[in-house]
Amino acid sequence: MKHKITSKSLSSEAYEVVIELFQKNRGKYLEYISQVFWWNKRVNLISRDVSHETMVKHVQHSLLLSVMDEVKNAETILDTGSGGGLPGVPLSMCFPEKTVRVNDIVSKKMMAVKQIARKMGCKNFDIIIGSIASQQIESGELIVSKHAFKVDELIDYLNGNDWSQIIFLKGEKEAYDEIQRVELALNCEIIQLDKTIDDPFYKGKAIVKVKKIDEKL
Repeated sequence: MKHKITSKSLSSEAYEVVIELFQKNRGKYLEYISQVFWWNKRVNLISRDVSHETMVKHVQHSLLLSVMDEVKNAETILDTGSGGGLPGVPLSMCFPEKTVRVNDIVSKKMMAVKQIARKMGCKNFDIIIGSIASQQIESGELIVSKHAFKVDELIDYLNGNDWSQIIFLKGEKEAYDEIQRVELALNCEIIQLDKTIDDPFYKGKAIVKVKKIDEKL
């Protein structure tokens, strides 16, 4: 097998840090959720049947990335397929010192997210409208995506770009299947969420870290 794949469970300590982070900034994150619902009546950002409780879980799900070393160490984060701003806006709120760029092919969504981010006081924030395949990835930029792309699909779109690492929030089983279809040799770490978080929302979900293996080494 050309890919190196390791698997582990999210630590309970990491999950506790995220819940504490959410509770500490609860007012801000609930305001973000309110803004998403307000804009969703005008622009289709999220499914119309998503409840407030489920959106809270989506924000907490996004914030799980905040305890990853790759995210902590990144100067610039690119959230592609962002839709209503997940995980990009919560991460921008969490890391005001970082530059966060959010990308989606639908311009109306991006303009709404830009207004939401401005309302939330996100300073180092930018939007990118259009297919990720036509965008220039900045050197050292960390790419993140929440249930927007298949692993092999996004890597194909990034062909020609000098990307270094991608972190997906997606299903564990589908991630294994998608990784096998990638031609590049990959170093992947799959962090299982449902072994730690006892909530049906997280069933089958994982954090999937993907890096290219330098075959010259």
